[in-house]
Amino acid sequence: MRLTRNILAFLFAFLLILLLFLPVLFVSGILKHDAFIFSAARMVIKATFRILGVKTVVRGLDDVDFSLSPLIVCNHLSNLDGPLLVGVLPLDPRVLIKAEARRIPLVGWIMKLADFVFVDRSSALRRQEALAETIEKIRTKRYSFLVFPEGTRSRDGATLDFKKGSFLIALRAGVPVLPVKISGTHRLMPPGRKTCGRGTVTIEFFPLLDLGGIPESELPGFIRSMQQRIYMDEKT
Repeated sequence: MRLTRNILAFLFAFLLILLLFLPVLFVSGILKHDAFIFSAARMVIKATFRILGVKTVVRGLDDVDFSLSPLIVCNHLSNLDGPLLVGVLPLDPRVLIKAEARRIPLVGWIMKLADFVFVDRSSALRRQEALAETIEKIRTKRYSFLVFPEGTRSRDGATLDFKKGSFLIALRAGVPVLPVKISGTHRLMPPGRKTCGRGTVTIEFFPLLDLGGIPESELPGFIRSMQQRIYMDEKT
């Protein structure tokens, strides 16, 4: 049954993306209505997860001031995390994402059209270039970016140490950090598994954190304190 649900969800998502690709290319690429990309993406995401039997419980979202274009940071447990967050956020978040995602058929084109920033993790220089590009887009276009500071998915469900680069983006761009904790996706689809199980995912939003006045040299201590306060080491 699980395999059947996953095959149906994949086929449905692929056909929907195929049908929407040209309209997205025209409306967002030519007419420059960026919001249409995210409206179409949410349609695909919500319909696909409904078929898969994945439900979400969202907490704290109504208390967040998204007009401040926060940098959204989240723990990373599964390939489900990014789509689920895009599906529930009340704004159109760009994503700092690994360069390999650019090669996904059709989806890679849509990500590029949506102004995502692709980062080559194998090169320190390319990583710095991606950070600089993200900062520039936040400053000039007032984007909110979604980043996963661990840099990779957790293999056992425990939160890995957050890397400094994501917080440097917020500090240098002059925007607050919005911590988000996602729970449940590791059980449904851990790294290495190709199919998704049924179940409920909890997405919890925490108060914005203002980094103004924190020297860059003190960021590691700030990050450790935040992780201890918000992100538990329990397997999720």
